[in-house]
Amino acid sequence: MAYHVALFLVAPLNKEERANQAQLASLSPAEQATAAQFLQEERRQQWVMGRALLRREVRRRYPDHPLEIHTDEHGKPWLEGIHFNMSHSADWLVLALCQEGAVGIDLELGRRRRDLQRLARRFFAPEEVQWLAEQPAEQRDHLFYRFWARKEAVLKANGGGLSAGLERVSFDPRRAWQLENHLDEKSYVISDSPCDSGWLALATEADHRIALHWLDTRLENIAPLPHVGISL
Repeated sequence: MAYHVALFLVAPLNKEERANQAQLASLSPAEQATAAQFLQEERRQQWVMGRALLRREVRRRYPDHPLEIHTDEHGKPWLEGIHFNMSHSADWLVLALCQEGAVGIDLELGRRRRDLQRLARRFFAPEEVQWLAEQPAEQRDHLFYRFWARKEAVLKANGGGLSAGLERVSFDPRRAWQLENHLDEKSYVISDSPCDSGWLALATEADHRIALHWLDTRLENIAPLPHVGISL
């Protein structure tokens, strides 16, 4: 059975766009209190947008489903009977929503100001590090983001997140990016696409069908942004 994944990509069209009061008002009192605790305004805005989008889409798609968002012992939010995952990169946000099973999503826009190859040597499998080193220098950072996005998507579908260990999930680009899973016994299916200067990756425990929705930060539908070039 294929998973049906609704994927919502929130793209800021200009620097003046912000989460609005209607989005904040759509949250529960507990969520509003959590939002008020953020010290960085940009992070607060992203968090409010993500929760407002999640609540809106669950109401639209599953109108009879109770909309009580729980938090596990690790601080991860969850809904009974509905699987979702979010990712942020810079001022972009992506939400994956699925009823059939667990889903993991990671967005990397390729804007980190860090030594990416040093990060690879620290967190990637030796074979991955060696393969990266063999690639043309001008391609290595872009390929690093592909590895990272695919790894994190699987870790999030598993539920452990980054704390479960990036080194426990590896990929072989020589074999069509085949997954080597030392995390659990599941066979994850991964879809990915270049996104801006980085990559967007989605992982599920079975084949999936993706419906991609582009939104602005008012959470209104927009046309796909051609310069981003997402193809899933």
